[in-house]
Amino acid sequence: MDWNFGDLLDATAAHVPGDRPAIIRGDHVTNWADFDARSNRLARAMLTAGLPAGARIAILARNIPEFIEIAAAAFKARLTHVNLNYRYTTSEIEYVLHDCQAAGLFYQDEFAPVVAPLIGGAIDHLTYAVQIGGDGAYDATVSNGDASPLGIERSPDDGYLLYTGGTTGRPKGVMWRSADARRSQLESPVAVSTPASMDDHIAQVLKGAAGRVMPACPLMHGAGLNSSLAELLVGGTAVLLPSDRFSAEELWSETERHRVTRILIVGDAFARPMADTLLANPGRWDLSALRLISSAGLMWSEQVKAALLEALPQLTLLDILGASEASGFGYAITNKDRATPTGLFEPGPQTVIVDQDSGRVLADDEVGSGWLARRPPFGAGYHGDPEKTASVYRTIDGQAYAVPGDMAERLPDGRFRLLGRGSMCINTGGEKVFVEEVEEALKRVAGIADAMVFGLPDPKWGSVVTALIEAGDSPDDESLRAALSEDLAAYKQPRTIIRVAVLPRHASGKSDYRSGMDLARAEISARTSAG
Repeated sequence: MDWNFGDLLDATAAHVPGDRPAIIRGDHVTNWADFDARSNRLARAMLTAGLPAGARIAILARNIPEFIEIAAAAFKARLTHVNLNYRYTTSEIEYVLHDCQAAGLFYQDEFAPVVAPLIGGAIDHLTYAVQIGGDGAYDATVSNGDASPLGIERSPDDGYLLYTGGTTGRPKGVMWRSADARRSQLESPVAVSTPASMDDHIAQVLKGAAGRVMPACPLMHGAGLNSSLAELLVGGTAVLLPSDRFSAEELWSETERHRVTRILIVGDAFARPMADTLLANPGRWDLSALRLISSAGLMWSEQVKAALLEALPQLTLLDILGASEASGFGYAITNKDRATPTGLFEPGPQTVIVDQDSGRVLADDEVGSGWLARRPPFGAGYHGDPEKTASVYRTIDGQAYAVPGDMAERLPDGRFRLLGRGSMCINTGGEKVFVEEVEEALKRVAGIADAMVFGLPDPKWGSVVTALIEAGDSPDDESLRAALSEDLAAYKQPRTIIRVAVLPRHASGKSDYRSGMDLARAEISARTSAG
């Protein structure tokens, strides 16, 4: 089936009870009738403003209902929504807006100072900018006008741009078609059914078996919005946390209050405080409605999973291995009767391993290691970067594959062990940080001659950004971070900075990252011992 998200949203809204909640955030509830009406009005407003099919619409917002409304409106209007990281600086946002040639921008009022230099003619192709909150422009748009379905013909090629870190340190936009994104959603091992037609989809909605999902991670990341959209498409509800800063106590209180059935997190950074809070407060919350916690984007350790199950034995824990370029590479399912060691996954139905040396695709029952890859469906490539597209989306023996860069080893029992990222990418709390960008920013600071950046393991964040700097008269750490703030979001800045006389390098002149990591570990250990 060549799915289109706009068509699916229209069909769902036509068959779900209008008074059922679609989006909940704290005390604010948007029911399905209002969600449909508001997104239809917004879609019409964007078309009336002259935005053509495929025009890019950027969203700069936290986890607020408007984020989901704007994405839905973009699908309905055949526009391409683009995620913006709300931690970005003005220059980083400007880069993405230029890179995707954004015609529209929706921004939460708290970010008005960050985007102020970019609107009002500063970017010639940015012709439509709407503030969410504050001046009331957004509310006026979604509250007035024709609320009926648009009645336009859409295409399975309509989709969205998912920006992720690039190997050059600049974000890259992965293009996703609606048809492929929906097919990827339906591959999940916990999907209720796999409809083959719109009639099948409507029948699933009419069954009324949809649940309530809580994306604890940011909607600006692919997994956060995707999980919300997947539940909404079958007539369910997205429950957003009311606070901007994560609190495990608030999460459990909201889960109880709104009878949440599924929570999406990003590995141990979320799961560890969640488990600790439950074990410290036995019986405090009625979480009997909760059935599933899923995680994507960061290591989720066996020990933390066990702690969650100790507190909530009815749960199923689903660890999803995917990437912005392609999802569903593997799954690890854990429950009270089944434990999965950290880093081991069951392969997805289209997952293969490509031998690193020969480029040969290993047979499905062949033990060995190499690049983790998969057959379609997957993303359609990188916007404006044919070279990067060719390196990740490859054809081998006449078959298309996505090979984002993870290394894995297939075991005799058919499972595979994730070995690590082939490129120098740091995953810290679910955020991608590429070392080249941080190294170059460090080198631009007066007094720093050279820099080396890498990630070191951390029990909370998965990895933390660590830097070695070669400097004689460098600024102190506080001044250095202040200088970096002009170019880098806070999560990209090194948490640990170590000064050395000479950076370790190979004979070729390339950085010797292994020696650099050993040096950093020794220095950190010495600092810890010294108190």
